[in-house]
Amino acid sequence: MIARQTIRWLLFGLISMPLTTAHAAMPSPEPYMLVRSMRMLQDQVASGKPEALPMLNRVLGHIAEQLQLARPEVWSKPANVYAIFIYLLNGGNPEVVRTILTSANLGQVDPKLVAGSLAYAEGDTLRIIENFQELPPNVPIELVASIYLVTATQLAGIDAGTALKRLDYIRLNAPGTLLEEAALRRGLMIAARLGDKDKVRLLARNYLQRFALSPYSEDFFRQLVDALMVIKDKISNQEIEEMASLAWPGARLPFYLRIARGAIVDGDMQRARFASEQADALSTVLKTDDTQAKLYLAVSNVGSDKTGDAKFMLSNLPRDRLHGRDINLLEAAIVMANKILAQPIPGMDGLQKASVTGNAVATAEPGSARAAPVESVDPMIDETRKKLDAIDALLGKARK
Repeated sequence: MIARQTIRWLLFGLISMPLTTAHAAMPSPEPYMLVRSMRMLQDQVASGKPEALPMLNRVLGHIAEQLQLARPEVWSKPANVYAIFIYLLNGGNPEVVRTILTSANLGQVDPKLVAGSLAYAEGDTLRIIENFQELPPNVPIELVASIYLVTATQLAGIDAGTALKRLDYIRLNAPGTLLEEAALRRGLMIAARLGDKDKVRLLARNYLQRFALSPYSEDFFRQLVDALMVIKDKISNQEIEEMASLAWPGARLPFYLRIARGAIVDGDMQRARFASEQADALSTVLKTDDTQAKLYLAVSNVGSDKTGDAKFMLSNLPRDRLHGRDINLLEAAIVMANKILAQPIPGMDGLQKASVTGNAVATAEPGSARAAPVESVDPMIDETRKKLDAIDALLGKARK
């Protein structure tokens, strides 16, 4: 109880007065208490409290100052040593921690924890994995969770199954914390690469139900879209829609737009059409610009029996509302639409072809002399429908 009150007092003091004043007026709590204050703020960040994030940066700086001023005997207590590891792995100053680890007497702490933390401070990925592969049994859960989180991405390249299990450990042992929030985000791509659709859905649902207001939610949606691109053949549009329904409409719109564009680049026009239709409808509900949604919808229809309509829509989109890469996409789609519309119609004589062409031109683009989309297509057009290779080639940079 006393420790919790001290931590709250520390936070209140930092919030209510300048840092230099707070430093002079407040006592110097032990490192483990300082780090608890950091973790409390991190959890407030995860819950979406806007004032917590700038305050967290301030507290991290204050902790660095206090650690540098700490007396040597402070490090005789294992709780304080574990605290500086947690501080380092959660955004702390690596130079400050490196100085302590190389100068203080830390004989009571497992050498691998020290070596792994020094490797982390130096950015040595191989040594991080080597030293953190197996942890001593007496390590606090919060430190275990921090270690598992920072090593998950590297470990996933070696043993994805173990990496995902370690992230599950964090979810079970640190619920409601920023550690859990980050574990949910990082687990998406690992689960997708393992082909575990149900896990991807579980992680996405948990995140949207628990951390929808997190300032890192944009990264979550990017990770989720990338994961969906990996398991594209295993997950249905209905399942995607069920996940998206948990997010507020303003977050669903960019989510569907990302899916639509990713599907276009991947040549999955059916998924692109679904996502762009959802985005178009949301644009109407939110009364926001629908240019990007209509672009992706039109592109997804190039190569179908709606090619003429798609070309008409593409030709009339305001380019000044599109980013450079989407302008390239628009131009590539128009080129492809023109090629498709210029194809001869099998089994028709000149008069029949002229009649069909005239009707299509009147519908698609008055005054144009281009040919019409047709129900029956040759193999080249059929292949175009599947992949739109010309568009894909122009968007090579978008894959990165």
